[in-house]
Amino acid sequence: MRLRYALRAPFVPLALIVGLSGACQPKAESGDAGAAADEQSKQQGEAKKEEAKEPEAEPNPNRGSALPPLPEVLATVGDRSIPKADFLARYEPEATKLLERRDDGKVPDAYQAMQREKIIDALIWSELMALEAERSGVDVSPEKLAEEEGKQKAHVADWNAWLERIGQTPEIRQAMTRDYLRERALIEARKGPIEATEEELRAAYDESIKAGRLTAPQPMARASHFLITYGPREGDEKIQPVPFKQREETDQAVKDEWKAKAKARAEALRELAQQPGVDFNEFCREYSEGPGAYRGGDMGLFPQTQMIKAYADVAFSLEIGVLSEPVESDKGYYVIKVFGRYEAGDLPFEAVRADLVRQVEGQKLQMGREALRKELEERFTVVSAPLDDAKAFRNKK
Repeated sequence: MRLRYALRAPFVPLALIVGLSGACQPKAESGDAGAAADEQSKQQGEAKKEEAKEPEAEPNPNRGSALPPLPEVLATVGDRSIPKADFLARYEPEATKLLERRDDGKVPDAYQAMQREKIIDALIWSELMALEAERSGVDVSPEKLAEEEGKQKAHVADWNAWLERIGQTPEIRQAMTRDYLRERALIEARKGPIEATEEELRAAYDESIKAGRLTAPQPMARASHFLITYGPREGDEKIQPVPFKQREETDQAVKDEWKAKAKARAEALRELAQQPGVDFNEFCREYSEGPGAYRGGDMGLFPQTQMIKAYADVAFSLEIGVLSEPVESDKGYYVIKVFGRYEAGDLPFEAVRADLVRQVEGQKLQMGREALRKELEERFTVVSAPLDDAKAFRNKK
C-alpha cells in the first residue's frame, strides 16, 4: 500500500521473482514489490556508493579487493561443506552485469562484501534446511516441486534461455524453488498453516483502524493488471522485456512489429480473461509479463497522482469489475481491472483485505523463519570465516 499506513508484504525469494517479471511497471509499482525487492534496492544503493578507481578485467572476487581471498570451502554446516564453486555460480552473473554498467572495470569492495554475505548466508540456510528435512522427514514432495516449476515455466518457449538472461542455471533455479517450498513446509510443521484466517485479518484490520493507519488522505483506487511487453515474440510465448540499450539500437520497423504483436496478444488475452469463472488475479499471475505478475498484478491502493497518466485515467474512470481495452505505454500494453474506488477517510475492510493478507502471512512467515533458523543453528554447527569477514567489512562502512 502507499498511504499513511504501512502493511508489510510477504517474503517471496527475489530470485523467484526476477525471472518471471521484468522492468515494466506503472510508476507506483516499484514501491509495491515486497520486502525482498525493497532489500535488493537497498543493497544496490549501497553498492553504488562505492566508487572504484582501478580497472579489473573480470568479476573475480579474490582480485584487487581489500577483502580476504575466498578459500575453496566457504562454510561447513553440520557435516556438509559449501564449496567456493557454489558461490561463484551465483556471484559471477550478477557481477558481470555490474561490470557492464561501469566505466572503470572494477567490482567495488562494498558490492563484493554485500554479495558474499547474501549468497553465503543463503547457501548456509539451504544446507540447514536440507539437513533438517533429512533428519525430520518433513520436506517438499517431488510432486509439489514439479507443480511449482510448471507454473514458472508456463508459456515460456525457451526456459534455459530465459534463465540464462537472468543469470541462473536450471540447477540453481530448482534449488531456489525447493528451498522456498521446503522452508514453508518446515515452518508449517511447527507453527501450523501460514495462510491467514478471517479472524486474523479482522483483528489486524481493527488494530490498524484504531491506530489510524488505514486513513486515506485522498480518493484511492484498487486495480490489477496484466502487462504484455515489447520484444521479439513467437505465437503465444511469454517473453521478457527487451533491455533499453537493445531497444534503442533496434530498427524502427522491427519495433513497430513488436508493438503490433504485443497489442494483438493483449487483445487476445483480454478476451480469454473475460471467460466465465476466470479469476483475474490468477490469470495475471500466469500470463503477465510485468514485475507484478507474482502477486497477480495487484497494484494495491493508490491515488491518481501516483500512477502514470494513461494508467491513472483508466483506473479512476473505468467501470468497476470491467476489463479495460489495452492501454499503451512505453513499457507495453496494460489490461486493467478496477476492483474498487474509495473516498478519503477510513478505508473499509474489503478495500484493504488483500494487503492485510500480505501483512498477516508475511508476519507469520517471518516469525516462523526466525524461530526455525534459531532452532537449526542450535542443532547443527555452522562455521564460515568468509561470512564473518564480509559482515565485519560491511559493519566498518
